[in-house]
Order: sequence, then structure tokens, then C-alpha cells
Amino acid sequence: MQQPIKIAVVGLGRAGWNIHINKLRGHPAFSVAAAVDPDAGRRAEAAAELNCSVFPDIDTLLAETEAELVVVATPNHLHERDAVKVLESGRHCVLEKPMAITHDSALRIITAAEKSSKHLFVHHQRRFGDEFRFLREVIDSGVLGEVFEIRLHWGGFARRNDWQTLRQNSGGVLNNTGPHLLDLAVNLLDAPVTEMLAEMRHVKDAGDCEDHVHLFAKASNGQTADLTVTTACALPAPRTLLLGSCGTLLAMDDKTAKLRYFDPSKVAPLEVVDGPAPERKYGNADVLPWEEEERLMKPSAPGGEFYDNVAAVLAGKEEPVVTPQSAAEVIRLIEWAHRTPTAGLQPTPA
Repeated sequence: MQQPIKIAVVGLGRAGWNIHINKLRGHPAFSVAAAVDPDAGRRAEAAAELNCSVFPDIDTLLAETEAELVVVATPNHLHERDAVKVLESGRHCVLEKPMAITHDSALRIITAAEKSSKHLFVHHQRRFGDEFRFLREVIDSGVLGEVFEIRLHWGGFARRNDWQTLRQNSGGVLNNTGPHLLDLAVNLLDAPVTEMLAEMRHVKDAGDCEDHVHLFAKASNGQTADLTVTTACALPAPRTLLLGSCGTLLAMDDKTAKLRYFDPSKVAPLEVVDGPAPERKYGNADVLPWEEEERLMKPSAPGGEFYDNVAAVLAGKEEPVVTPQSAAEVIRLIEWAHRTPTAGLQPTPA
């Protein structure tokens, strides 16, 4: 059997510890060999629980570790610096989202990966989830006809006062949750986004970052995406709505979806009747053979998770599901939104 890939995790906060370490524990393809955090208590916890080497900073780690793959889970504004260091050290890199703060920064990370001939994996793990794969399947099946608009609303209500509410740390819901939403949207649309409007507001959190974002994007093929990510919505709202020429999908959560659709081959062509409306009334005798059903949001075939794909790529068995270029496109749209003047928040300075 192939020996587990030695991996190091830089940053033992919410993402590094709760997401990456917990996914790597017991994964047969990986062995956590080292961890980095400036906090001594977190280093001690990692050394005790994982039996790994610990370091106070990334430079010491890269000088001493034998890890072949390094996870960068540091604060958002440090992603470019740390990812480039990892790649230039001759190691593969898993980079937490958002990939970078600017599109130019994202492209510099990609250039560093290309120069080092090492793999760069951006942690858009929701691309592997049932929700995205189910929605992509429904769109591709044609059951709704031509899907012309995608609406995604990820909301809840919470008042935050942590470091991610500060612009100096590149916080805010657009950088924190927005990458997930935008990654799903740009991979559900069937063409690149060419137009976008953005409304961002700082409603109730401490700090100075946006806690409510509303985006409207248009792709080059005419498809649109209406996207909301907010921590200022105290009542349920539809999470997903797909509007198609022959039907609609509605989901209040990520578990169950309702579909209402008809088979266009079972209806007569509809022709325009120009002239006075009979009896001065709108409408006609058109009767559509509607079908309604409720489906679990599960794709037809099971799939692996993010780290399964990482392991398969490093073994030469698969191609990356999340390409660095697709992650950079998410950053392009985030930067675009940040530089759009809105009523509730001033644009990020250049």
C-alpha cells in the first residue's frame, strides 16, 4: 500500500482545526506531520492529540518539516504570502478560501504554482457536496427546460464581533461565506459572468465590514444569478430557486427540493393572436400538463470529498475538480463587488 502523504496545517483556528484537521484525522491517504500556530496553547493541543511536530510560524515549519503538502488556513489577508512561500519551498498547497483578496493576488499564486510545478488546491469543498451536484444534475437533465435564472439565498441572523468583522483583516460575509455561494453560482451558470451589480450593507455587526450582500450577475449567454448572503435575515427564505422555460425548482434548505414542470413535447405550439382580445379578456385555453414532485437533494451517483480528490490527484489518478483558475474567477467577482459603491458601505480603497 502507498504510504500516507505527510501533511502540515498552518493555522489552527476555526478552519484549520475544525475543518481541515477534523477531515484529515483518520483519512487513509494522509498523515498530519506538523502544525503551525502562534498560540502556544493551540500548539500544545495539536502535539498532544495528533502526535505531530509543532512550530510557531510558517518559516520555521518550511525550514524543518518533511511534509509534502501544506494547508494554509491563516487569516484571509495572509493567504497570498503564505501560499507562495509553500509553493516556492517545493511543496503542494491546499489553500483555504477566499483564495486571495484581489484577482491579481490570485493570479500571482497561480504563477507561483506553475513555476514550482506543484499542485495548488483551493478549498471550495461545497463543490463536492450533494447540494451542488444535485442542482447541476437537474439543470443538465433539461427537466426544467432552459434555466435562465438562478437564485441563491444563504441567510440567518447573528451579531458578530470577532476579527472577521474588521476590514483590516479582510473580513465580512462576502469574503467569509461569499466564496462558497459564488463558487456554486459560477459553476451552475453555463457561461462566464460579464455584468454584475452589488449591494453591500453593514447592518448590525461590530467592526466595519458588510454583514449583508446582494449580488446580481449576468453571464455572457444571458443567464442570470440573483445571490444573497446575509447574517441579517431573521426569518426563513427560499434557499434555492431555479427558473426554467418549462418549470421551477424551489428549495427552502439544502435537503429537499420541490419541482413543478411540464413536458414541452406534450403541448401544442403557442401562436400569437394579434388584434382585439376576445371578450376583452387576457388568457387562452392553454392547459399545461404540470407534474409536481419532491426530491431529496442527492445526486444520482455518490461522489467523494475534497481531500479524496486531493489524494487522487497527487497519486496521478484524477484531475483536480476545483481548478485554481475557477477559484480565481470567484475572487474576480468578489473584488468587483467590493469596488462597487453602495448605499450602505463605501467601496474598499484601492
